[in-house]
Amino acid sequence: MNKYIKKGLIYLAGGLFFVSCDVMDTEPFESYSEDLVWNSKSTADAFVLQTYNSTAALFAGTANVESWTPNAIHSDLMNLDDFPIERKDRYYDSGFNRFGALRRCNLIIEKAAASAGLTEGQKKELIAEGHMLRGLVYFHQAQRMGRFVPVQKVLTPSDTIDFKTPLTKDVAESYRLILEDINAAISGLPQESAPGRLNVYVAQGYKSRICLQAYAYTGDKAYLDECIKASDAVINSGKYTLSSNYEGMFLADDKYAKEIMFAYYRMDVNTYSHSFAEMINMAPNVKNDELVRAGSTPLFKNTNGRAFEGWASYFPTQDMVDQYLVIDQTDGKAKPWDQTSQFKNSVVDDLNNIQEVGSYTNFGVNVPEEADLGSNAKGPKIIKAGKVIDDANISEIMYKNRDKRFYGTIVYDSCTWLGGELVTTCCHGNLWAAVRKGGGDAQSDSWYTTASNYYWKKGVYDVNPRLFYGNKTDYHFVLMRLGEMYLNKAEAYLLKGNIQLAIENMNITRVKHGELPPSEAATEEMAWRDYKRERRVEMALENDIYWSYLRWGKYGGFANEGKAPGDVIIDLNKPVHKIQISKDRKRFFVGQIVRNGAWERTFTTKRYLLPIPQGQLDKRAASGIIDTQNTGW
Repeated sequence: MNKYIKKGLIYLAGGLFFVSCDVMDTEPFESYSEDLVWNSKSTADAFVLQTYNSTAALFAGTANVESWTPNAIHSDLMNLDDFPIERKDRYYDSGFNRFGALRRCNLIIEKAAASAGLTEGQKKELIAEGHMLRGLVYFHQAQRMGRFVPVQKVLTPSDTIDFKTPLTKDVAESYRLILEDINAAISGLPQESAPGRLNVYVAQGYKSRICLQAYAYTGDKAYLDECIKASDAVINSGKYTLSSNYEGMFLADDKYAKEIMFAYYRMDVNTYSHSFAEMINMAPNVKNDELVRAGSTPLFKNTNGRAFEGWASYFPTQDMVDQYLVIDQTDGKAKPWDQTSQFKNSVVDDLNNIQEVGSYTNFGVNVPEEADLGSNAKGPKIIKAGKVIDDANISEIMYKNRDKRFYGTIVYDSCTWLGGELVTTCCHGNLWAAVRKGGGDAQSDSWYTTASNYYWKKGVYDVNPRLFYGNKTDYHFVLMRLGEMYLNKAEAYLLKGNIQLAIENMNITRVKHGELPPSEAATEEMAWRDYKRERRVEMALENDIYWSYLRWGKYGGFANEGKAPGDVIIDLNKPVHKIQISKDRKRFFVGQIVRNGAWERTFTTKRYLLPIPQGQLDKRAASGIIDTQNTGW
């Protein structure tokens, strides 16, 4: 077995050929000899590992989904992701057509079972793997649409009845089928596997995650006990331990950390800096000549002043940064940054003085600009401002003594980043929002630079010789890890009303990864507040928080600001925010991100389930398959 899974299938000689069906895709139609593939463990493995790319890898992309939450924004200078502002119609397709992937899963299950060349033990493991991968495809669809077409066998053009398989009748049936596959996987997968390949504990981890989502959408309390049981199966196995290097788990230096249960690994033989948005669209594009023209400092020291040449369009928000608590230097307690003694002793409110365009800087770019001032339908645009009244530095006050995960997740003013470059995101800093303007334009934005004055650090490899289009690199996405198991247990216990056990489990990641004092929440309201904060910082940029918000909205109550179950999700219905820090670091303000109308973030209840693409429904109806659309679409 390779050290970790390589992208790419061994192409096998021989030939089978199938014909496509108009109603349900029966692809892929690779040419290969079935006897050759399924009579050898090594060739069967090659087929299975290639199937990971259309199944497990569905959960690898993280940047886009994170930007649907208040943690992040996806926007370049001229274009805005229209999902958070709810400009999608009933034709939006979030993954209806996964028939090619399902066919591969069903081939694994059926062909492994019928093989004459595999041992019974090998058959058992491969069949379990096929079930697990099929369950992951179904889960990906259920998260988004609630319902899917349950293809449970290998279809051929002669299967005219099966081609007319209806959608699952409701979300409850969807999750029942998903967990049937996951449980089948648990009964057959091995305890040990190479990094990047499924095993029984990975299956238990997904069961833990899936059960929470299933409970949220069905209300079946049995799922809470199943969530706790599955989480405990992983925790008590002793196979995994929480990492003391949170940042490293998502970078090259600790990609095989003992906390990682499952990851999608890519090798540099066919992976580049530009292969994933989580690399090329995280790094800005700024060169020294632009810094000189804009009067921004300091200059970059590496690669002839060309340390940053990405195409940044994904950024963390001030709302995300606000979640990372700061240790108060007087009493040692963990608090929001603007509630610490070091902040209160050095900073006074300055909100009433943020009334004039260019009061922070008017050298080439006005800060604040006209668009920053006043109010809109979401309320006042500038919500907070402060002025330092002593010798302190506002960036040091805000960013020192934070939750340790902050330093592995966020690029902020006066930190070091790729290649050891000193990064400044204050006004006229070398990576601030308007650095590429260079004069003449009043908008405090520029191409491929931050919308918030922060960048993502988590998961951005420091590529040798630099992160640049065409440069090869290994890469990996963490898909499942031990830290989530404690948080899933905490959420299940909150829902069962056991506040003490919920806080005990939540504190495990808070103390280990965040190096914060334990939460002392004593009421349900306080426990939900601390838990939601903990999940947001622990699982940031891991394809988790949007789905968590959907659950929390379904629960209602303290999980969603006191709203009724299934009501509008408050945090998804508010604008997200940026920070501007003056060049001397004596003043700051926090305001809405207004570029491209980003302030219009909206959540209506129809978005608890995205549409079944209407074009697919129409196509199926023309063939006699009558399905219903999701509510509201």
